[in-house]
Amino acid sequence: MKTNANFVYLNGLYWENKAEEVEQHIAKDLLSLTEVKSRKVGKVGPVHQIIEGDNLGALHLLNKKGETFDLIYIDPPYNTGNKDFKYTDTYFNTEDEARHSTWSSFMHKRLQKAKQLLSDNGVIFLAIDDAEQARLKLICDGIFGEQNFVANFIRKNTAGSGHDSKQVAVEFDYMLCYAKNINTLVFNQETVDVESDKKYKYEDRFVKRRGKYYLRDLDYKGSYSKTLDYEITAPDGTKMLSGGALGRPNTWRWGKEKFKWGIKNDYIVFKETPKGWKVYIKQYQFVDNKDEIRVRKLPYRALIDFNNSKGSNELKDILKQDIFSYPKPTDLLQFVLDLIPNKEINVLDFFAGSGTTLHATMLQNKKDGGKRSCTLITNNENNICEEVTYARNKAVIEGFKTRRGKLVKGLEGNQLKYFKVRVKK
Repeated sequence: MKTNANFVYLNGLYWENKAEEVEQHIAKDLLSLTEVKSRKVGKVGPVHQIIEGDNLGALHLLNKKGETFDLIYIDPPYNTGNKDFKYTDTYFNTEDEARHSTWSSFMHKRLQKAKQLLSDNGVIFLAIDDAEQARLKLICDGIFGEQNFVANFIRKNTAGSGHDSKQVAVEFDYMLCYAKNINTLVFNQETVDVESDKKYKYEDRFVKRRGKYYLRDLDYKGSYSKTLDYEITAPDGTKMLSGGALGRPNTWRWGKEKFKWGIKNDYIVFKETPKGWKVYIKQYQFVDNKDEIRVRKLPYRALIDFNNSKGSNELKDILKQDIFSYPKPTDLLQFVLDLIPNKEINVLDFFAGSGTTLHATMLQNKKDGGKRSCTLITNNENNICEEVTYARNKAVIEGFKTRRGKLVKGLEGNQLKYFKVRVKK
């Protein structure tokens, strides 16, 4: 990265280095964090905090305190030109050529601070759409390192919209994911619902323990191994070779001793076809190929489906108002939280908006017995921090009544503290 007082060059991007007033306060050490004790909620359980103020200043103060976070999720302004990104009291429109440069400067400063706050095993998720996805990816490659890129999740965020689109109806956005160190990052995996998987269609005398099974061809066209290239005798005495002959490229999946074990333990099936004998392995639902009980898991897919309408309805039920555009649904954030095996992590969201991340953190703690703590940072423009972010999560802890009069019990066992970033006189 090359930078001077006026411009930044990073990873092929070049933008004007926009000065922000809060940077002067940081340079002069004029910022402090003050608790508003009258807004404390709860007495026991994980301590969560909401910080009201400019997020660049708040990130600086958290770093100064030596705090670290294992998971950072942000939903920054998408900079679509539809009054979603405001800088020095000015909204940018689609015709303003400076909007991408200003947005890049704005995000770069904050993501540099975010990297400093990530723990050694930490991971960051960044929501974005097509307006700035390409630039954000390049900025993150430059800050976190291309080698630490994990995935670009593609989220189906709406359904049935875009009927008036002139070209293509876009019903998705993105969520970039970077590790602090890709070599130490561990994600949970998704449990495969083998009971509903229709490919398991056969059963035998072991069905109660092993479950149903499907057949996998023992013939294997992978990397060649001499120990997997041997003769098998079919039930009528016919001699069989993988691919019909010894030598490359074909081999069996199992070696000779493993095959004998398979015959003994009823893992092998012979079938006679018009072209000759075929031999198969039984792949069971509930056991592996050593006849040991296993829960089948696979990595989560980067194609996900979490609809914004649920987020809107959640917020309306709590605050009885339609006051926030496209809030993320709690199940999206719970999905993110559930990727991390550790259930006692520190979570940070410094574009907190409606406060979904804290709400989801408390829900996930209740679901799996976790003790995660969450810090939210947002400004108080139009009283968002006080009347939305704080009000929502206070109601979630204490309990609330939905628009339809349903009583929702509070998520007790959580503490919430409220802080303000102040400029010293």
